[in-house]
Amino acid sequence: FLTDSWSPPNMKVFTTLAATLSLPAAAAFMPSATTQMSITDKLTVCEAHQSTRRSILAKTGATLASLATIAVTTTPPAFADLADGNALPEGAQQFKRLVNLKADLPSVIKRVSDSASDIDRKEWENLSDFMRRVYKGGDDMKAFSKNGIYDPVKKKKAEEDYKLLQKLAQAGDVPISKEDGAKLGEVLKKAYIVLDDFFDLLNDVPDL
Repeated sequence: FLTDSWSPPNMKVFTTLAATLSLPAAAAFMPSATTQMSITDKLTVCEAHQSTRRSILAKTGATLASLATIAVTTTPPAFADLADGNALPEGAQQFKRLVNLKADLPSVIKRVSDSASDIDRKEWENLSDFMRRVYKGGDDMKAFSKNGIYDPVKKKKAEEDYKLLQKLAQAGDVPISKEDGAKLGEVLKKAYIVLDDFFDLLNDVPDL
């Protein structure tokens, strides 16, 4: 989608944007790395997540395309800040938060589904904070899709996704108040699927 006459304002912009792909997940209330899930565990937890729909190459290519779109549509002052190392453009920040949220979800799901009896009051409070983070993820989806999705059908689906994610975040308050890990795990699995669907909307590569 880039024209022949266009040249990137600063290669450092693209380097910094691409770095969002490898940002580590952060779950403050989670125990040590021993609770982290293997790829197989993640697929087991999120049965409806169809990882075979696209190759890793296709997923990565779509993500890079989205980041490139952010770079092209960002105003020059934002580029200047990014080049100076001060901050990412707003669209890239939204994308970064969504990537991190999706990366954190499997570990949280495993924790509440498998070890709810070990969760103390403080950790339940942290889980409540995490659900607010999920809700804010809906705000990021809404803002990102406004300028990052142009197809009317996909834009409408994105609207459905961010509204559903926020409803799920609110629904998570009930099992948290009852300290019901199994029910909370079910809510979070649905949230993961919604996020996965949203990222699929950013992928123009056809199904294999």
